[in-house]
Formats: sequence, structure tokens, C-alpha cells
Amino acid sequence: MLDTITVTKRNGRIEPLDISKIQKHTHAAVEGLEGVSQSELEVDAKILFKDKITTEEIQQTLIKTAVDKIDVDTPNWTFVAARLFLYDLYHKVTGWTGYKKLEDYFIQGEKEGKLICGIKEKYDLAFLDSHIKPERDLQFNYLGIKTLYDRYLLKDANNHPIELPQHMFMAIAMFLAQNETDCNAWAVKFYDMISSFEVICATPTLANARTTRHQLSSCFVGSTPDNIEGIFDAYKEMALLSKYGGGIGWDFSRVRGLGSYIDGHKNAAGGVVPFLKIANDVAIAVDQLGTRKGAIATYLEIWHNDINDFIDLRKNSGEERRRTHDLFPAVWICDLFMKRVEANEFWTLFDPYQCPELTELYGEAFEAKYIEYEQSDSILKTCVLAKDLWKKILTNYFESGLPFLCFKDNANRA
Repeated sequence: MLDTITVTKRNGRIEPLDISKIQKHTHAAVEGLEGVSQSELEVDAKILFKDKITTEEIQQTLIKTAVDKIDVDTPNWTFVAARLFLYDLYHKVTGWTGYKKLEDYFIQGEKEGKLICGIKEKYDLAFLDSHIKPERDLQFNYLGIKTLYDRYLLKDANNHPIELPQHMFMAIAMFLAQNETDCNAWAVKFYDMISSFEVICATPTLANARTTRHQLSSCFVGSTPDNIEGIFDAYKEMALLSKYGGGIGWDFSRVRGLGSYIDGHKNAAGGVVPFLKIANDVAIAVDQLGTRKGAIATYLEIWHNDINDFIDLRKNSGEERRRTHDLFPAVWICDLFMKRVEANEFWTLFDPYQCPELTELYGEAFEAKYIEYEQSDSILKTCVLAKDLWKKILTNYFESGLPFLCFKDNANRA
């Protein structure tokens, strides 16, 4: 019988299961929501109860029960699951079902080494406390609050949460407004915008603003030179940028192609693909603050003689040693190539070792230099039908959404 079941409290004490405590939570979780039922939640969850169950297991059972009920016809179960998740989070962070004062939050965060020191002293914390709206937590659906918990809410050394959503939003707002003339008023304005989901900050801002590691930029671009020292320096740059939460766009167009010269020896170079394999491993090995996978987009110009291999980087067939399943290849396309496609003309591929200037030019200057190289007998080149290359790009694009297509002349003109 159910009334003989005992529960183990979070402090280790064992006592009889008090259904009324559970009902208080389940009632609040379904209140004001259509298409959900408190009794349905309780009946389905009770099936899974066992003797000496912990209070945390009861919470997880209720959350899982609500999550399993989320359906197209009954979408509000996502908010039931989110509320149950929040009650558990409140308990973990404050030991009860509410928000503590901002000052206590900052003192604990600074003590744990998670919050940057010196921010709270710039503000009237009582004024900011009066503007925190705990009810805004109810806007979260289950996926939203779960993602926030997994990726962004600060945790102590034992991975125990020390931050609640509205404190996170207010601390981010305080960090962003710290140099404003009336920083208190601006912090409240920023807080109202982000906590009501009018605007949401990018991942590095959510993860880093307010912390001791306050890198707020989302994206970084760089370029690899055509020498071994520069190429491996680039991997270090990528690793550090990824470590601190940045997504990366990196140009490999200057790296000499397959079969190029090394120290005067022809057919000695391995081309860009082996170097892209290492970039791929950097993306896997160094994730972004532990919150999401490393993201590296690699760029190659459309005239590079390794372009065919580059387009195939994400294919699921072919030689696995020439595939990079975790990179995002992007083709850097010039207007001249599109004109050749339109006119059904030939397109010439070059080795950047012999024509390094092409990476630095765009528009008319690029076209003039490109045609000059095409007409030169001293430059090694390969001719392909522009339409065939374009078809190959589009076929891969339709299959996998890659490579990304970026238009060099338009970007530079803009």
C-alpha cells in the first residue's frame, strides 16, 4: 500500500511519504494550463514510486512523467515539466522554493570563484532586487530550462547549481551596463529585455558575462599562411578561441595544393586536406567552454586546385582519410566564376603557391590578375567546365547543406 512507503530526505532522514507535499507541487505545476491534469500526473507518477525513494527521485519521476506526456495535441505538458524542473532547481540552489537576495548570490558566486569581483559594488543591489521578476521563470518550456541548466547556469566545483535564471539574467545585465552613467537604470533595462525573451544573448555572453572569464564574442575569422609554422600556429589560435566559447571561420586558400612544390621538388605537397583533418580534430578535442561542440568553418577559394576534394569533405562515401565530418566547409566564390557558369565556359584552377596574390584581390583587380594567370604558360593549371564544378557544389549542398556558399566580391564590396 502507498501509505507504507517511506522517503529519504535530502539530508538523509527517512520519514513516511507525505502525499500532500507532492500534491502542492503538482497543483502548482498544472495551475492555469489547459489540456493537462493534476490527477493524471500523480496517478502515472505513483506507479514508479518505491520504498525509501529519495525526494530528488520523486521530483525526477514527476518531471519524466510530464516530459513523456508532451505531444502535439497536449503541448502544455512542456510547461508542467519545466515548472517541476524549476522547483527542483530552486531546492538545489536555495534549499527552498524561491530567490535569495542578489547580495547573497554574489557573495557565494565570488567565494566559489565563478563570479567576477567588483561588479556588485557598482550597483544598488536593493534597487535591482526590487526589479527581479521570479514569475518570468514560468515562460520557459522544458527544453529551454533544461538547456539553460545544462549549458549556462553557474555550478560549483561539485557541479552543484549556484544560480537561478533571473539572477543569471540580472548579473549579465549588470555586467553589460557596468560602464553606463546611470548603470542601475541601464541594468534594469537590459534585464527586462533579456529576461522577457524580447532579446536573447548569444552563447558566449550567456556563458561568460558575469564570470571571471568574460569573453563575449561569438565568432572569429582567421587565415592560415603557406608555411608549416604558420599552419600549426593557426591550430593553437583555433583551440584557444574555441576554449573561450568562439565559433571560428578560417581561410585555408593560401595553403599550396596537392602535388605542389616543396623546396623545388614537384609533387611533394599533400594539399589542404591533411591539414583540414587536423583542424577537424581540434574542433572535436576543444569544445566551447564545455557548453557546445567546437565549430570551425573552413574556407577555400573556388579557383584553388584542391577545390574538388574540398567539396567532398563531408561526404559519407569515399576514402575516409580524406573526410572531415566535424568541419563546416565553405566555398569562397567570385563573380567571375558565376559569369563563367552562366556563359557555360571553362574555369581554371590554380595552385596558390604560384599565384598567392589572388587571395588578396577582389572585383576587377582579381579578374584582371586571374585572366593574366590563365594566359601565362609558366603557371601550372587545370581547366574544368564551370557548370560541372557548380553542379558538384550544388549536389553536395542539396545532400548535406554543405559546403556553405559565400560570395567574395559582394562581401568585399559591402
